[in-house]
Amino acid sequence: MPGRHPTLYFQCGTLTIKAWDGTLYNVYREPLLLGSEFFSGMLSLPNPAIPSIKLAENAKQWYEKAKLLGLEGSSDDTAVEMPPQFSSWEIEMFLEFMYLQGWSNAAPDVEKACTILKISHFLVAEKGISYARFHLDHNDKLGPVLRLKLGFDYFLADWVTKAFDDLMSVPINEFSAEDEATIGWVAYRALAKAQAKVLDARLNLALRVPDVNHCNWCSNLPRCRGEWERMWTSTDGVLGAIIREELAGAEILDKLATYPHGAMVDECHRRTCEGLQDTPGKVSVLREEEGLIDEAVEDLMRSAGIPFSKKN
Repeated sequence: MPGRHPTLYFQCGTLTIKAWDGTLYNVYREPLLLGSEFFSGMLSLPNPAIPSIKLAENAKQWYEKAKLLGLEGSSDDTAVEMPPQFSSWEIEMFLEFMYLQGWSNAAPDVEKACTILKISHFLVAEKGISYARFHLDHNDKLGPVLRLKLGFDYFLADWVTKAFDDLMSVPINEFSAEDEATIGWVAYRALAKAQAKVLDARLNLALRVPDVNHCNWCSNLPRCRGEWERMWTSTDGVLGAIIREELAGAEILDKLATYPHGAMVDECHRRTCEGLQDTPGKVSVLREEEGLIDEAVEDLMRSAGIPFSKKN
């Protein structure tokens, strides 16, 4: 039967916490008072019958008086009850981190880090949030599907952005039923629509070869134009790389000047490539898909109430 936890019920503890299954934990009040906005708000309410603890040696006297007055969290009978969405195992993981383990460079597994993040977010415990985020950010086993869910659950705009970008390269028909359930219907639908828009943008690029910006000494404009079209539309050229999804349009933009351009006049090639770069008030056509993805992510975060900084 649930009862006092074997390792997290300290004999000198000053705060008793109770899990939904009845497991009791007795820990020190100060770390949670200082490290959690939830407990700080609940435990720092003034009680005129109990003076504030000003010296460490007064703690025991204070605690004994709190027990006599039945102050919340001062005994097994008045334990602070955690919500039912937190299992005793999850509470144990969080309290072990706070009282036994602390910040460690030894990475926890994904499940434990997610648990610490879950409870730390509810309790507004920044130490736990930072610890979990740090280790999850450096864990290769945290896939984009779970990262997207966590981003929505805990209002982490950078995680939503990164995960959505990563999932844009996964064909929508390759998502498992479990993946769909994890990220939710709204995000799944947004991914499907964004992928369809990006595909349309790529196909449109293939049909609208940019004009050549010829230099004054170009002696054969048709040949120069033909070489540019070949470079642009061939399977081993710019559009070939985009359609095969080897590189995103924005990456092509950075590499455009290095593509072999055959008999095209060097200066015509340089000027044409420069004309496709971003300029004040004008975004390159090769960044169109990037803009579509940003728009989809921003719409998702706005609907979920996640604060984000809109990209220019």
